[in-house]
Amino acid sequence: MSTNWKLDPEGPRDCLIVDDDPAVIDTLTMYCENLGIFRNIVPAENGQIAATKLRNQKFALILVDVNMPKKDGLALLDDFDSLSNPNDKSKVVIISGELDKAKLTEAISKGVKNFVIKPFDENTFQEKIRPALSLIE
Repeated sequence: MSTNWKLDPEGPRDCLIVDDDPAVIDTLTMYCENLGIFRNIVPAENGQIAATKLRNQKFALILVDVNMPKKDGLALLDDFDSLSNPNDKSKVVIISGELDKAKLTEAISKGVKNFVIKPFDENTFQEKIRPALSLIE
């Protein structure tokens, strides 16, 4: 399911996927590969690992699950403010099957604007992540 999307050639070209479920990481990796716009797709199985990756690399898209061990997705969002981090929260898309009103409100208050609720298909995924990408026409 290729698109004609193009990332800004001057900006980052990598995607970070943060989820503790290997099957979800595999599915998201496939969907991102199908877009044909990312140079690298980088997995992280929890927020603690993702925080290290975020400190060292800039990403075009950051897909984050909410419920994870060690550091959940909402705690990871705090790292954007507290750490030397070259990434922008506008690039974050929360992906969760359990996003209650309190967690949704907290994510919004932390600057997240894009959400994908599990389960989802590839078309829904593309529709929901597009606003987070710096695409050129």
